[in-house]
Amino acid sequence: VLAFTLGLGLASLHSDALKNVARDFQEIIDDDKRSHPPLLPIYIFGIFLNMTHSGQVFSILMVFIKIIGVIFILHIFLLVFQYCIAALFVRKNPFRLLGRMLPAYFTALGTQSSAATIPVTLEQTKKNGDRDIAGFVIPLCATIHLSGSTLKIVACALALMMMQGMPFDFSLFAGFIFML
Repeated sequence: VLAFTLGLGLASLHSDALKNVARDFQEIIDDDKRSHPPLLPIYIFGIFLNMTHSGQVFSILMVFIKIIGVIFILHIFLLVFQYCIAALFVRKNPFRLLGRMLPAYFTALGTQSSAATIPVTLEQTKKNGDRDIAGFVIPLCATIHLSGSTLKIVACALALMMMQGMPFDFSLFAGFIFML
């Protein structure tokens, strides 16, 4: 919201003072990226080396595959549920609407990028309904992936807690579920 508001404000201002501050901030970020090596890939590589050395790779990968499978099934359930509710309002077949969006979902799954999926999502959404609304809403909201992210976070956290034998109950996840 802050980025959106600042972007609109900077675009409508006739003064260069705040625009110069934004440009200076951009230079700081660009210089910081050049001066610091990306450490996260090195850290992840170290984790994989440790797993390989301790002989845990196969067991961890099997758990990971199971968690991904559960998350995939939950996503399908969530999409069908959301499309059924939306179909009540637009009086259309929810499965036909969802079927038209499959190219966008497969693009998102393949690229793991909501930004890279925007053109496909926009085209498929226009086929489902109002072109003007799609042209405004999709670029504005396409990188908001709250439901998918929340679903993954809760499912992964729950799976890890179960594997570690940690106690859990509904109240622990209620905030995430209601946010979803």
